[in-house]
Amino acid sequence: MIVNALRWDLLNDWVRYLNDDGHPDKTAEMAYVWGFINRDFGGDALRCLWGKHETNYPMFAETVWLLHREFSEGAGTDAHPLFAGVPSVPADILFRKIASVSAPAFRKLTEDQMLEILRKAPQDYASMR
Repeated sequence: MIVNALRWDLLNDWVRYLNDDGHPDKTAEMAYVWGFINRDFGGDALRCLWGKHETNYPMFAETVWLLHREFSEGAGTDAHPLFAGVPSVPADILFRKIASVSAPAFRKLTEDQMLEILRKAPQDYASMR
């Protein structure tokens, strides 16, 4: 359930960013920051995600791995037709987005700590499989 909620929140923000005429160069660093990373989509699923980090790390790592596969590695088009034709999100941008919107929802970690954890989680999950 956490994966579904995060998937649709992230996909909605990514598509909004791609269709936003205010950021014509979609690959520029500041366009990513102001058009996608800093756009907040709520906290319930994010609080659940970081709660899993504390109580069930394998589930947390799997969730981050799935999101990374779907958004950054292009596996989303296999999972759902809504991903069809939607360009991939660079992995670092995806992790920065999750950390940025998580910081207000889960205050036990700093945004930088979250980013470090998010970057490591897909590899952790791959080694658990």
